[in-house]
Amino acid sequence: MTSDRTQSLDQPVHTFAGPMSQEKRIPASGNEKQDVHSSINSQLVSDGEDEENWKPGKQELIIMGTMAVLSIVVSLDATILVPALPTLARDLNGTAIETFWTGTSYLLSNAVFLPFIGATSEISGRRAAVIFSLVMFTLGTIVCCTANDMRQLLSGRTIQGIGGGGIFVMASIVITDIIPLRQRPQFQGIIAAAWGLGAVLGPLCGGLFAEHTTWRWLFYINFPFCAIGFVCVPFFQLKLVKERSWSKDLGRVDWVGGILFIAGMTTFLLGITWGGVQYSWSSFQTWLPILLGGLVVILSLVYEASVPSEPFIRLSVFHNISAAITFFLTLVQGLIMYAELYYLPFYLTSVKQQTPSIAGIFIMAVNIILFPASIAAGVAMTRYGSFVWVIRAGFMVMALGSGLLIYLDEHKSIVSHLFVFLVSGIGLGFLLPSLETASQAIAQSRNITHATAMYIFMRSFGLCVGVATGGTVFSNVFLNTLQDHGVQQAKMIAANSEAFAETLKDMPASPEKSMLLSSYVSGFHGVFYLLLALAAFSAIIAFFVKHHDLNQKLQSGHRVQREEKGVETRV
Repeated sequence: MTSDRTQSLDQPVHTFAGPMSQEKRIPASGNEKQDVHSSINSQLVSDGEDEENWKPGKQELIIMGTMAVLSIVVSLDATILVPALPTLARDLNGTAIETFWTGTSYLLSNAVFLPFIGATSEISGRRAAVIFSLVMFTLGTIVCCTANDMRQLLSGRTIQGIGGGGIFVMASIVITDIIPLRQRPQFQGIIAAAWGLGAVLGPLCGGLFAEHTTWRWLFYINFPFCAIGFVCVPFFQLKLVKERSWSKDLGRVDWVGGILFIAGMTTFLLGITWGGVQYSWSSFQTWLPILLGGLVVILSLVYEASVPSEPFIRLSVFHNISAAITFFLTLVQGLIMYAELYYLPFYLTSVKQQTPSIAGIFIMAVNIILFPASIAAGVAMTRYGSFVWVIRAGFMVMALGSGLLIYLDEHKSIVSHLFVFLVSGIGLGFLLPSLETASQAIAQSRNITHATAMYIFMRSFGLCVGVATGGTVFSNVFLNTLQDHGVQQAKMIAANSEAFAETLKDMPASPEKSMLLSSYVSGFHGVFYLLLALAAFSAIIAFFVKHHDLNQKLQSGHRVQREEKGVETRV
C-alpha cells in the first residue's frame, strides 16, 4: 500500500508520511501505543480502508459511554410513570384525562421535535445539540419534581420530551460520525440495550417509588444521569471538518419547514392520542385536528421537496423500496414495543391482580433477554456484514411472542407469563440495532444524518401511535364484552379501566368478579391480536428489504479531533 491514498470526500485529512510500515516508528508504549493505533485505524476508515479491523480510541469510548448513559435516562423517563399514574392522580388531584396526558405529552414533544434537532445539528455541531437537549431535559425534570398541580407537571413533561427527543436522535447520529458502518451494529446494539434497560427499569422503579416513597422520586432519579452528561459532554472532541460561520449558517436553517412540520405533526398527533380516550373517534374534536394536522404535514413535505436548499426533512431518504420498507418496519417495531411496555404492566396489575412493583419485576424479563439479544445481533451483523437476516428473524420472533400473548389469561400460571415475555424480548433485541443499521446502509452518503433522524422519528411516532391504537382497541373490546354480559355502567367502567382495576382487587371472589376479569382479558387479547397481525405482516414484507454492503466509507462532516504524540488526526 502506498502513501498516496484516497482522501475523504468531505475534506482532506492528515496523512502519515511514507508507507504504512512506518506505523512501527511512531514512538509509543503501553496504553499510548494502543491509542495511536486506534487513531491510525480511525483515519484509515475515513478513507474506506480496513473497516473490519477498526478499533475505537479513548475519545470514541467516552462519547459512546456518555450517550449510553443518557439513553438509559431518556427511556427510563418515558416509562417510569406508567405504574405510578394512580398515585399522581391522587396527590395532584388530576382527572383521568390529565393523568393520561402525563405520559402522552412526553412522547408527543419527543417525536415532534427530534427531526428538527437532528437536522440543525449539521449546522450547530453535535456537541451543541447534545448540550441543548440535555439542558431542556434537566429543566423539564426540575419543573416536574417541583410540581404542585397537574398543569405544571404536564408543562414539565413537555419540556422533558423536547430534550429527550434531542438526546434520543443525537445518540444515533453521533455513532454515524465516529464509527464505520461495518463496526456500527455492535455499538448500536449497546445503545439499543441501554435504551431497553431504561425502558424496562422504568415500570419497576415507578412501582417501587409509588408504593414506598414520594412520587417526586420519579424525577429525582434523573439528576445523577444528567450530572454525568454535563460533566462528560463538554469534553466531546467532535468538530466540524469544514469551519462554518454561525451568522451565515443560521440563515440556512429551514425555519419555515420546521415550524410547519412541528405545528402540523403536533396537531395530528393530538387527534390521534386523544381519540377514543378524551373524545370519541367520531367527534369533531378528534377528526378535525387529525385532518387539519395531516394537511399541514403534507404542505410541509411539499415545501421541503421544492423550496429550501437544505431541507430539514429530505424525502430522498425514501429513495428505493428497501428504504421505504425499512422505515415502515421501524414504525411498526416502535408501535409494538411501546404497546407491550405499556399494556403488559396494566395486564399484570388488572388481570393477575399484582402490585405495580411486582408487575415491574416481571416486565424486567423483557430486558433480561433484550440486552444480550441486542448486543449479540450487533456483533453478528458486524462479523458477517449483513443485516437482512436479523430483521427477518426479529419480526418472526416478535410475531411468535405476540401470538403467545393471546395464550395468556387469568388462569395461566405466572411462570408461563415469564416465558412469553422472554420471547418478546428476543424479538425486540434483534430489531433495535438491525433496523437502524439498515436505514444507514441503504441511505445515500449525503443523507446519513437525515436517514438516522428519520429512523428515530419513525420509531418515536410508532411509540405515540402504539399507546393510542392499543388504547382504542382495548377500550372498544372491553366495553363490548361488558355490554354483552349486561353490566350496568359498562361505559363508566371502560372509560376508567385503570382505576377500576384497583377496585377489582378489593372485590371478594365471586361470579361477577370472574366475569369482569374475563372482560379485561378480552380487551387485552384484542390488543395482542393487533400486534400479532402487524408483526406477521412485517415479517413478510421484511423479505423485500435487499442486502446492502456494510463496508462503506465514513464520510461524516463531524469528526473526532485529537492530538497524540505531536500528530493531529481528524477522524
